Amino acid sequence: MRSAGIHHITAIAGDPQRNLDFYTETLGLRLVKRTVNFDDPGSYHFYFGD
Repeated sequence: MRSAGIHHITAIAGDPQRNLDFYTETLGLRLVKRTVNFDDPGSYHFYFGD
């Protein structure tokens, strides 16, 4: 079976800046949106896209 792509992936990371750097600088994704994580208001929910 062939896949047309990936819709979304969810991951929890400890350091928001390292998370942001990894996805934007290492993987080359762009930050689409940043919101407060509704389950934990002390953390962010990042949305990345290609």
